[in-house]
Amino acid sequence: MSGLSREPSGAPGASGSLADRGPVLQVRGLTTRFETSRGVVHAVNGISYSLEAGESLAIVGESGSGKSVSALSLLGLVPPPGRVVAGEVRLDGRDLLGLSPRAWQDVRGNEIAMVFQDPMTSLNPVLTVGRQLAEGIRRHLGLSRADARIEATRLLELVGIPSAPARLDDYPHEFSGGQRQRIMIAMALSCRPSVLIADEPTTALDVTIQDQIVQLVKELQVELGMGIIWITHDLALVAGLVDRVAVMYAGSIVEEAEVDDLYHAPRHPYTIGLLGSMPSIERGRGRGRLPAIEGRPPDLREEFVRCPFADRCAYAIDRCRAEKPVLEAVAAGHRSACWRRTEL
Repeated sequence: MSGLSREPSGAPGASGSLADRGPVLQVRGLTTRFETSRGVVHAVNGISYSLEAGESLAIVGESGSGKSVSALSLLGLVPPPGRVVAGEVRLDGRDLLGLSPRAWQDVRGNEIAMVFQDPMTSLNPVLTVGRQLAEGIRRHLGLSRADARIEATRLLELVGIPSAPARLDDYPHEFSGGQRQRIMIAMALSCRPSVLIADEPTTALDVTIQDQIVQLVKELQVELGMGIIWITHDLALVAGLVDRVAVMYAGSIVEEAEVDDLYHAPRHPYTIGLLGSMPSIERGRGRGRLPAIEGRPPDLREEFVRCPFADRCAYAIDRCRAEKPVLEAVAAGHRSACWRRTEL
């Protein structure tokens, strides 16, 4: 691949090499609420993490854990009646949560971009793919219509769409699901963002196409030097994909560690349960049933003053039902929100 590299000095807010810049993204105390007729939904509850330039972070957890809402919160895209009520999000040192709607238009898709999880509905069905690609390029890079079309062609070629020049005037329904996801990736990368958020980008695709999409994004990350946040429920997918993993449950990060450390020495009962429920060749030979985490996720209308996992946890003690644990270090680069973190 060639032609899409980002020079460090050209990145927003950059000075010196990527290694000298520090975190490209810093999230502190991010809190998002949905005020509904049935009560306030505590969707994201004070999460904090950082992302270095060129680093990959996976945010994992079951459906409803707050993964996607946390990503939409970073981009100012939380749909009503949801809103970010507290926290700080800094991209290259710039506070995003304080941006005006006009300023968001300059940042979103340009400095930070997102690949959404459903390629079947993320593209506008009544506009050609070429027009949708060119729109962001013209808006953020200031290219003419003709130059934007040339760039759109190059992006389609970059993500592996055959006969790219001829396909610019095709509509989304004329592409396969895998091709549509590649087009979504091309759109997200069109302005060379510092941070790319990939929200379940392979969920609707078959296994072979999933692998192609993952490899494509990894290659483009190396070429661009961008930070990537992978959002997924699939721990098996991220094993060889990311540098660090943050595990979410009931709107909170309950564990964060380097990927190898998390897999080999998990320090939160929920993470242990997730890893234990993963299929494996050895377990398949025994033909036994996969173990499951007993119980149901909590009602997010509750504002937790206790551990949200306590009712499903085999390790729970009285303190877990009376006081919410905080995310604290158990080893270098490894944090857990569990009162029994040192015993696991």
